[in-house]
Amino acid sequence: MEWPYARLTMYVDLERQVMASHGKPVPKKLKNDAIVEAIFEMRFDTSIIPEILFGRLADYGPWKNLRQGRLPSYEIPLPIRQADPNLRFQPVFELTGDHRTIRVGPQVISYHRVAPYIGWQRFLQELIETITGVFEKANGLIVRRLGLRYLNALRPDLHGIRSVSDLDLKIEVASRPVVGNVNINFTVDPGAATGCTVRIATREFVYGALPPNTSVYVDVDVFTPEGFEADERNAVVAWVTEAHSKEKEQFFRLLTDESIDKLEER
Repeated sequence: MEWPYARLTMYVDLERQVMASHGKPVPKKLKNDAIVEAIFEMRFDTSIIPEILFGRLADYGPWKNLRQGRLPSYEIPLPIRQADPNLRFQPVFELTGDHRTIRVGPQVISYHRVAPYIGWQRFLQELIETITGVFEKANGLIVRRLGLRYLNALRPDLHGIRSVSDLDLKIEVASRPVVGNVNINFTVDPGAATGCTVRIATREFVYGALPPNTSVYVDVDVFTPEGFEADERNAVVAWVTEAHSKEKEQFFRLLTDESIDKLEER
């Protein structure tokens, strides 16, 4: 999903909280999750020639049966892509199938799982396969950035969320509440090992197909800070596990205690 220019955008630095709402622990599972897409991204440096890397990953055991295809950025010459910061980490090749897509560039790989979500334990195993594959197939790999992002569509029929007013969120301008169409960004723990940006928007601000009756979209993006570096697979896996915990914390902070009680699977 893409986020257009906001009529109202607010950036707020918040202290990290380990509880979802008013000290209540994060629930393990919801009766009906709101996840539209889960994305893992890894940016890296490597000495391998890009075409060789693409071939090795396309032949990687867990991905052998996926469809292969070039992305539009493949047609842009490599020197131009390397010289432009906006193109350097653009994927140029993809593997698709079974509600998942792997997109690869000379210095990036992203793993996408679209609805229906398969649950964290299965998704984690797929991410471990991804991380393992890149470390096995790319020579001299140095990871420079990691990201874990969940896109969520909240609905009145499944989640009891009719508008942003049903969230544990207060938005005011000149002491007057802001209602209606909203697009808000805030950053949690900037510069920490797992920083996080949360975007909350009504559907008017979100491009792309949405589930029926979507009322509020919540995008939780966990990422590493500037200067991050890792050269071991286990360090990346450990970060992903921590990032997932932080993603859940920030998502459930937005729900009231009442909403959590109604949605939690017992």
